[in-house]
Amino acid sequence: MTRINLLPWREVRRVQRQRELISMLVAAGLVALGIVFLGYTEMANRIEYQQERNNYLRGEIARLKKAAEELQELQKTKTRLVERLTVIQKLQTSRPGMVQMLDKLVRLVPQDIYLAEFRTVENQVALKGIARSDNVISDFMRNIRGTSLFGEPALQVIETRNVNNSVQARVFDLVVPLKLGGDQPEAGGK
Repeated sequence: MTRINLLPWREVRRVQRQRELISMLVAAGLVALGIVFLGYTEMANRIEYQQERNNYLRGEIARLKKAAEELQELQKTKTRLVERLTVIQKLQTSRPGMVQMLDKLVRLVPQDIYLAEFRTVENQVALKGIARSDNVISDFMRNIRGTSLFGEPALQVIETRNVNNSVQARVFDLVVPLKLGGDQPEAGGK
């Protein structure tokens, strides 16, 4: 009978199994490294993509903020223009009333009254003048009260003074409220 020595074969097999194990471990390590590398690159790509999206959103937010600021400036400009238009319209509507008021005032001033100063402040007319007597001033005030353009006149000051060093006259200050605006009918209507 022949004898076969199995020891070297077993030793060779053990060495071969160790090599296969080491190669499998190396392969598993390489696969693990590959998976880690792929995971890392995927995460890096996702982070980069998210950063790009964030930068895009920041840019859009900045653009929208700038547009909002421009819109606010336009709104301010619009309100200023609307205020100006309102003032212009108010002036346009009160212009015929002022002309009527001046025309009516000229027609109401009696012959014995001399108006020295005429001022309009908001919806009031301040008159300073000289009259021959108190009766002329009271007639003037009654005439003013009887019109639809003026309110109740208020006599502020009345004094007796010498005018031209020989004639005594009555110096007066009179405040008359105006009724101009939308509560009055148009002049061309009748």
